[in-house]
Amino acid sequence: MAIFRFRGQSMGGIGICHVENSHKKELGEALRIMEGYLVLLSGALEDHDDLELVHELWAKTLSIVSLDELLERVLEELCSALQVPDGLILLIDEDGVFYPARALGYPKSLEKQRNLDISRYDYSDRMDISSSPLKPLLEDDPIQQWLSQSLVDLGWEDEKAVCLAVPFYRKSQLIGGFLTYTDEMNPKSVGKMSVIRLLSIGAAAALDNALTLKQMNQRRRALASIHVVHRLISASISVNELLPKIGQLTRQLLKVKKCSIMLCDSDRRNLIPKVTLGMEEDEIGQNPLTLGEGLAGWVAENFNPMVYSPGGKPPPWKDGGESYPSDDYLAVALFDSDIEGVIVVADKEGGFTPGDREILLTFAEQIILAIKNAQLHEGERTITVNVLKSISNLIETQDPAKPGVTVTTCEWAQRIARVMKLNEIEYNNLTYASLLHDTGMLRALQTHVPIDEQRLKSPQLSVRFVESLGLPEEVGEIVFHVNESWDGRGYPEGTQKKQIPLGSRIIAAANAYATLLFRRNQSRSADQTRQEEILKALKRLSNRSFDPRVIHALEQAIQNQETEGEED
Repeated sequence: MAIFRFRGQSMGGIGICHVENSHKKELGEALRIMEGYLVLLSGALEDHDDLELVHELWAKTLSIVSLDELLERVLEELCSALQVPDGLILLIDEDGVFYPARALGYPKSLEKQRNLDISRYDYSDRMDISSSPLKPLLEDDPIQQWLSQSLVDLGWEDEKAVCLAVPFYRKSQLIGGFLTYTDEMNPKSVGKMSVIRLLSIGAAAALDNALTLKQMNQRRRALASIHVVHRLISASISVNELLPKIGQLTRQLLKVKKCSIMLCDSDRRNLIPKVTLGMEEDEIGQNPLTLGEGLAGWVAENFNPMVYSPGGKPPPWKDGGESYPSDDYLAVALFDSDIEGVIVVADKEGGFTPGDREILLTFAEQIILAIKNAQLHEGERTITVNVLKSISNLIETQDPAKPGVTVTTCEWAQRIARVMKLNEIEYNNLTYASLLHDTGMLRALQTHVPIDEQRLKSPQLSVRFVESLGLPEEVGEIVFHVNESWDGRGYPEGTQKKQIPLGSRIIAAANAYATLLFRRNQSRSADQTRQEEILKALKRLSNRSFDPRVIHALEQAIQNQETEGEED
């Protein structure tokens, strides 16, 4: 009986029965010849079927733009063509180094390995497909040795002897390849080799297009993030307000879960964490490090970006007591003329690529510009605040360095603001307003207008003074309503309760406290008994003149003043 097989499966056969003994020998020979014809026929049909399938496959596959979908499709088709259950696709990154991109049948943890350190330039000759698209790798082949050892390390038992490779060439450049193990290198028909060649060429074209699109999308996101940073550069915000925004942008840009921004101290000997998003306890980027310690310290000391995968070869830095619980880390230095800090990101699905490194390097250049600009604005704000303090002191105490009621009001307003957790912008506006809230009364020193009449005009004059300095409108609003009362009996508009700006309510309480302190020996300080007396007096006016919530915050600020440092 002759068996008919198609694509490795028995489909039927031809047999002859009731044969005379004298003809059995001739008929047996005839059956062997017929079986040979059937084998040739099934092979031809299979090759033709495969070729038609491949043409249809790549007509559809070339339109796939998702790299993940494409890798799955290529793996399945090559495994089917070679009739193997397992396969692995290696791609080549921007540095020309192989990395595992997708596994089928083999352990998925293979895809997380980034320690091949095997370059495409080592394989330009080894994987030439001009003669054959299917290459058996020798025992001393670096890729074969890596795959074999990796499977052993992962507890994968495979006694198959031959490691086969299908290279992917695009415009004469190797971009990756398919790997699998098989029992033995069986010769393939001409039609089968044509199918494999077509799969190789089609895979290379499709993968190259998908990789190019992925890189373009990465750079598009980077460009969009850089535009956001440029807007932040032009904004007048502090470093403390800027860095959390930068951290969130970085996570969105690189699609990572963890980000730490560390800045150098004044001596540039230590890195201090300023933003830690998603980091675990004691993880790198969570605690201070000296330069040279840990991944961040090494990058800061050497100015070199680094992608680090724990568990590989020993790192070059000193141990700083930090931990590395994630699979991959990427650290880039923030520097201008000198080192300013380090940004560390981690927990990216699929690990970091050289493309991620280049994007973060470009982004870091914009980050340092934004930080420098924010520091410049902070310096300008400090100068402005110090000038306003000196002018107030000069008017009130005749000594620019000796604080009067206005500066004391500012300090207590800042303490209350910290207790009430005002944001950076609100805090800065409150600082300006507390130093300028009574500037309209300066005119009373130059005119003979009765003081009560002048006091009613003071809010408008104070606002005009604020406007002349180019300060935000919110500062003028706070200044204008400082003399309003919680119960609506204040001036200039009789505004009440929460209709009064919060900054105005804070300054009103802070000014009352500072004024009562100065009524005794012109001193800003008082003993505990005196402080308690002043606080009791203000509490009695709570719900009438003052916001009860603000008075409560003032009480907390008084309790905290021994441990809280002075702030400009």
